[in-house]
Amino acid sequence: MTIALQRATLGGLRLDRADLHDAVLRVLDLAQTGSGGIVVPSNVATSRYLRTVGLPRLEKEAAFWPIDGVPLTWLLRIAGKGAFPRVAGTDLMNALIAHPGTQDLRIGVIGAASDEAERFYRDHGHPNVRGGDLPVAETGSPLLVEAGDAFLAEFRPHIVFTCLGFPKQEYLMLALHERHPDIVFIGAGAAAQINTGQFPRAPRFMRAVGLEWVWRMKQDPSRLVKRYLLQDLPWLVGMVPVAVGERLRRRR
Repeated sequence: MTIALQRATLGGLRLDRADLHDAVLRVLDLAQTGSGGIVVPSNVATSRYLRTVGLPRLEKEAAFWPIDGVPLTWLLRIAGKGAFPRVAGTDLMNALIAHPGTQDLRIGVIGAASDEAERFYRDHGHPNVRGGDLPVAETGSPLLVEAGDAFLAEFRPHIVFTCLGFPKQEYLMLALHERHPDIVFIGAGAAAQINTGQFPRAPRFMRAVGLEWVWRMKQDPSRLVKRYLLQDLPWLVGMVPVAVGERLRRRR
């Protein structure tokens, strides 16, 4: 059954209204029908990159844009587009693997903590999960594409969580999707590292109020302080007038 979701745009960004249940069903639909596709859980960093640098192929080819960033839900409310739930990549990974509908599907995890993810999920009764290691390489490197392609050719998964961080994982998903259009690729960032305990997850109250980024920044300051405070925060503030403008145009 095809899952129909409401899609909103915000400053040209595509964002789909889906809670965790809807997101799982949407991915299952793409996998079980053989449609394949790219799933981009959107947060401030991904949205900033798409608006400032751009990745036209991703914007054209991605099949599903759930929201994995509470500040984006704030912007949508300011824009007058209603309440949009957050679907954290960590929760999507756990929920999909645990769902009865995926027990006959092969699920791959490539990138960071892929071997740990395989052991973790198999220890929890999910033998259909396999990890695939990737070499350390720059964004867009043929080494990543060839390693990923070799894993896909051997394991033949239906769903693949790609754990490299944005935009490296998106460039890899685009390249692999071109070779394997029937597979569902999900950008998962640090989801495997968090779910396997390498990075403890933020307390629930911090997640609820949109402060998980503070927790993550403390865990990985050399990489995330610059990104969150000097790049993401100014962009987010700059998007407020964009959202207000869209709200005013909707009232005309």
